[in-house]
Amino acid sequence: MAKSWKTSVRSAKGQVFANWPMKLSALVLAAILWAAVAAQEETTQLVPVDLDVEPPAGRALRNDPPSIQALYAGTARELIKLYIQRPTIQKTLPDTISGSEYTLSLALVDLLVPDGAAVRPQRIEPRTVTIQLDDVAEKMVRVIQQLTIEPDSGYQVFGPVTVSPESITIRGPREQVEALDQVPTVQLVIPRVRGPVEEEVAIDMAALGALRPSDTSVRVSADIGAISQRVLMGVPVSIRTDLPGTWVADPAAVLVTVRGRTSRVDYLTRDSVQVHVVLSADAADSIIALQITAPPSIAAWANRDSVVVRREGSD
Repeated sequence: MAKSWKTSVRSAKGQVFANWPMKLSALVLAAILWAAVAAQEETTQLVPVDLDVEPPAGRALRNDPPSIQALYAGTARELIKLYIQRPTIQKTLPDTISGSEYTLSLALVDLLVPDGAAVRPQRIEPRTVTIQLDDVAEKMVRVIQQLTIEPDSGYQVFGPVTVSPESITIRGPREQVEALDQVPTVQLVIPRVRGPVEEEVAIDMAALGALRPSDTSVRVSADIGAISQRVLMGVPVSIRTDLPGTWVADPAAVLVTVRGRTSRVDYLTRDSVQVHVVLSADAADSIIALQITAPPSIAAWANRDSVVVRREGSD
């Protein structure tokens, strides 16, 4: 009986290991066929998605975007492609964001899948994510106009060139805001001007970089008018002194040339300007420089720089 049992075991082993290369090949072929059939069956799979967020110009993300996943439907063969090259979502945040947090909505149409992957997105998890941005600051800064006005021949700029508004608010990364004290306009040349200028001039955005101004332009104004000059005859020379006696100037009157806006110069008389000398004790009976006072925006000069001052009757 014992011999018969051993003979049976030996026979069974022989049957198992008989033609083993052929049997192994059949097993491998069966596994391949099963995998091929399984690869053709559609299934669903949650796949990691790369979220690429572009912050507003000049700002930065405080941390990496949160992890997201997408549920895809497709065959196993196609789904494997999503692990080799992951789907992505690319989002650019608007420049109008003023806070340090922004809620980003995600949709299936945002998903970018590798070329050639025959899969269908079913849903995104989560549908919204919160993006953390660096802090924003703001302050008022002065506007510097870069307008070059070139009056035509016979014309002149009267008074300062004005800017409205004189200051604007800038907003952006705190470090950059704190380092800025003024903002320039773009450079603009206006040639052969013959009258008042009032021009809308853009802020130089290139100079601001990532900063954003409350106004993108300002109004620049300048007063330009025709100029002329004429000579006022016989303007008397007055003497200012605390010394006793009567003092006279030689000559007693001078010629004064006035230059300025034509509409004003045409109406000036010799009473419109004052010519005087200041006589002190150590300057008595000597040559003293003339001083001329003219109306605002009027240039004036005499036909001589000085006069002789003496006590009347001293000759």
